[in-house]
Amino acid sequence: MTLSDQDFSELKRKKVFFFDLDGTLYLGNQLFDGVLELVEILRKHEKQIFFLSNNSSKSTTDYLIKLKQFDLPVNREEIILSQHPTIDYLHKNGFKRIFLLGTTSLQQEFIEEGFILTVNEPEIIVLAFDQELTYERLEKASMFLQKDIPYIATHLDDRCPVEEGYMPDAGGIAALLYKTVGRMPKVFGKPNKEMLLFKLEQLDLPRESAVMIG
Repeated sequence: MTLSDQDFSELKRKKVFFFDLDGTLYLGNQLFDGVLELVEILRKHEKQIFFLSNNSSKSTTDYLIKLKQFDLPVNREEIILSQHPTIDYLHKNGFKRIFLLGTTSLQQEFIEEGFILTVNEPEIIVLAFDQELTYERLEKASMFLQKDIPYIATHLDDRCPVEEGYMPDAGGIAALLYKTVGRMPKVFGKPNKEMLLFKLEQLDLPRESAVMIG
């Protein structure tokens, strides 16, 4: 893929570029051709760039390390994961005590955000891409959901792309819980608008100023 200033002319009026990561800029440990060149051109034109993923099994730090391994110039503030609009919602609505179905890495990120992770009397259930899921925690979630506790999810992708094919994602976990308790969560990740709008609100920019790729 070869890019030039002429190719870029139609996009000059846009201020913000959102890029999906998994399966769009790279697959597994393979960065796609042209990615570094494209990012360089956008930065040359002083565009704001954000890198997105629904994959909430990883923390912001995990993604920062991965992108730097590709020699992709990025800072922490430019990474948007599905847990970020979720965390934004939790803060805005005053939730503190959370039962989180998520990896150890994600749990640490929630703790750093000031939340209390608990298995006793949570105020809300948060479902994420939990690659460390146990039946015991599924059972606990089912019991809480039958008490009409608020229920949200970082995202509901059915499957996550990897180099060998696909692996089950958060949507599969949500489907299992739905079969048990008949409830589906409020969702924040792509393709839901919250994934982008919370960042545009922070930047005080209209949605028309942005481009989503992926």
